[in-house]
Amino acid sequence: MIKILLFVCCLLPFVTLQASLKYTINEHWKFYRADGAGNHLRNCDDSKWESINIPHTWNKQDAMDDAPGYYRGIGWYRKWLYIDSTAAGKATSLYFDGANQVTELYVNEKLVGVHKGGYTRFCFDISQYIQPGTKNLVAVKVDNSHDVSIPPLTADFTFFGGIYRNLYLQVKEKTGLSNGDYASDGVYIKTKLVNEKKADIEIETLLDNSDVKRTVLIVQTIIAPDGKETGIGQQQQVLAANSFKTSFTRRLTIENPVLWSPETPNLYMLKTVVLDKQTKKALCSQLNTFGLRWFSFDAEKGFYLNGRHIKLIGANRHQCYFEKGNALPDELHIEDIRLLKEMGGNLLRISHYPQDPIILEMCDKLGIITSVEIPIVNEITETDEFLQNCLQMTTEMIKQNFNHPSVVIWAYMNEVMLRPPFADDSVRHAQYCAEVQRQATAIEAALRKLDPDRYTMIPFHGSLKRYEEAGLVTLPMIVGWNLYQGWYGGKLADFDSFLANYHEKYPSIPTLITEYGADVDDRLHSFQPERFDFTVEYADLYHEHYLETIRKNDYIAGATIWNLNDFHSEARGDAVPHVNTKGITTLSREVKNTYLLYKVALSKEPLVFIGSKSWKYRAGTDNGKGTCMQPVKIYSNQPKVDVYHNGKFFKQVEVPHHCMELELPFVNGTNNIELRIDNKTYDWLQVSFNLLSANVQQELNVLLGSNRYFEDRDARLVWIPEQPYKPGSWGYIGGQQLRPKTKSGSLPASALNILNTNQDPVFQTQREGLQAFKADVQDGQYAVYLYWANLAAGTQEKLVYNLDNNAVNNDNGQSLMNVHINGQLVLWRFSMGEQPNAIVKKVLVNVTGKKGITVNLESVQGKTTLNAIRIVKLN
Repeated sequence: MIKILLFVCCLLPFVTLQASLKYTINEHWKFYRADGAGNHLRNCDDSKWESINIPHTWNKQDAMDDAPGYYRGIGWYRKWLYIDSTAAGKATSLYFDGANQVTELYVNEKLVGVHKGGYTRFCFDISQYIQPGTKNLVAVKVDNSHDVSIPPLTADFTFFGGIYRNLYLQVKEKTGLSNGDYASDGVYIKTKLVNEKKADIEIETLLDNSDVKRTVLIVQTIIAPDGKETGIGQQQQVLAANSFKTSFTRRLTIENPVLWSPETPNLYMLKTVVLDKQTKKALCSQLNTFGLRWFSFDAEKGFYLNGRHIKLIGANRHQCYFEKGNALPDELHIEDIRLLKEMGGNLLRISHYPQDPIILEMCDKLGIITSVEIPIVNEITETDEFLQNCLQMTTEMIKQNFNHPSVVIWAYMNEVMLRPPFADDSVRHAQYCAEVQRQATAIEAALRKLDPDRYTMIPFHGSLKRYEEAGLVTLPMIVGWNLYQGWYGGKLADFDSFLANYHEKYPSIPTLITEYGADVDDRLHSFQPERFDFTVEYADLYHEHYLETIRKNDYIAGATIWNLNDFHSEARGDAVPHVNTKGITTLSREVKNTYLLYKVALSKEPLVFIGSKSWKYRAGTDNGKGTCMQPVKIYSNQPKVDVYHNGKFFKQVEVPHHCMELELPFVNGTNNIELRIDNKTYDWLQVSFNLLSANVQQELNVLLGSNRYFEDRDARLVWIPEQPYKPGSWGYIGGQQLRPKTKSGSLPASALNILNTNQDPVFQTQREGLQAFKADVQDGQYAVYLYWANLAAGTQEKLVYNLDNNAVNNDNGQSLMNVHINGQLVLWRFSMGEQPNAIVKKVLVNVTGKKGITVNLESVQGKTTLNAIRIVKLN
């Protein structure tokens, strides 16, 4: 019921009364993923086109498959749209919430218009193209091809193509509020001066009149958060024939205003009614929400809202979801903002582009402060055409989102010096820097002119020198820092020292941490976590360190985690290929440990959680007492928590700094873990544990060259780290872990996308030079599975975001080996092939005479290798 109410409330800004009609036309479209002459014509045969509904993207599957790249090109949409005869003599428009990235609209075979840019709203007046009272052919051509004149040029996210947000038909009188001012709704509410005693408001209203000369009355009413209406009078306006965006301004004062804040997100409404003076007929009526607040950033003390200091902590957000790409229904957008609010977050960086209008509506309603930016990412094109497209996006972003009280920052040029194209040519590099500064200066000026009351920001990556060279450090009002010390390179402590040095050099510039994070595949765990192992435990260490530093330094006004959710990034390999897994929730919004850390740190209500709730299948070796000691993470904002194991009290623990690890004696089979305070249960988890005896009884799954545990949730089994062989047990003999080399040091695992599997971590580690793997199993019949992938195969794209963390010089050449099991040759001159394919060889082995299982690897050429081994007793 709460979600439904929130959804209805979110639609209030779009409610129009009596004389205007606006509704989605998302259903029953025909789609064709290619270009074709005549696709906009009536005689086009679309009988074999795909039937789809909007929101829609054509990349939700190919952006996740193993084939490099994804379709970036043209798609066509067609629909026969019935438009009622009541539209005759009225203004009729098609209104797009978003389509990526160049959109051409045709109505009844005629070109209506073109829009460039994939992340802002736009509308087309189709009045002169339609035939009311019948079906009209609507054809839309959308192109997400790379275009050097349209940002973003490159980025660490997938550029999904299609009409991926709602599409509306709007019918209204010829005279009324304008939606021709960059697809805004024609009303701009400027809160010029706000304090606890009064709020001075300036309302600018734009009117269109595509009819004869007309005199209208504009009646506007303020509706307070308690629902009480306050009439502020009416104004007469003479509109010339065929006049558009005629502006008039009204000023008023609200005494003793009810303020907007994260704790009390009070919203006022402005009701605007346009009447024909002569007939008193309502030509249009519209509701706009707004909030009253004042804010400031201080370079030493941070952020102040309504005169009160607030530490801003929240997240970034990308607009995509598991198996949907970026084509999301309203309810999933709403759920993301609810997740952030439930975490205790009070800041959302809407990155790296304006998002669905419902996002800011929810931020207004739930009290989340926001930063919004245009999609210049990584680099620019040195042309005026590129700059003009950026300026258009700037104008659209501000005008479409002007009235939202949640917005306090407009941003642009994210990490624009990350990949300067002429770094090795000092002359061209200087020219490029000068052009970056020229374009940034133009955008900064446009932002401040369009909205002088909000702050501006440029987010930098961790190279101060490059932004100094481009003259950007002192240009915006706020500097944002995207910092990943301890992930892409360096140590966690480097985060602290970098910020301290920067603040000492530029003490008068307000600072936000706009990105920080570590990738997490929540199927991966390690009790010896290290940088770039993609485990839950390393990300825990990373965020615990960063959060403490952010909270204790007042000059850091706030921070946004990268990212609220895992998101699509097609070029990535990593543990989950094609996905950036730095989210504190997964692509399907299952929460990770990092989400729980912030929730207990930021929330005021008593909270207790068991960490790694998704890790329901564990394994480990018997310690001789019928148990295996393994850590369990506990999160709480309470000082002490009682832990119960399988129904019995185990221990009372203290929880400093909101989290702690407790060693728990897991037994074979079911383990119930329960957390209580004052005998009240706060959280509960059931774990299935496979307790391995020293000599394997039933099943053994080992990742070679690895210190990681991997949970295969499909098969409900757990892969465990390797160990050296000891008599009476199991393990490897000889060799060393393969650790890919980078400029920032060696890595614990390969980041290659392993082809033909979704269990990539099983294949991304390797023991090379391996002589043998031995397991002292009981007599019987066994299946031995040998796992390989060529981690030196092919060439992985050098990813710009990886900084100095891309693998270098790891090609060890072609490897050939003979494989023997218990003295029998089972594979002769075996090769892993030239691609990183997942290879699994299953061998049936009969064990007799208490000889166990010995897998010997003999080099024919190059080094012997093995990625993983699985041994299963059949009888």
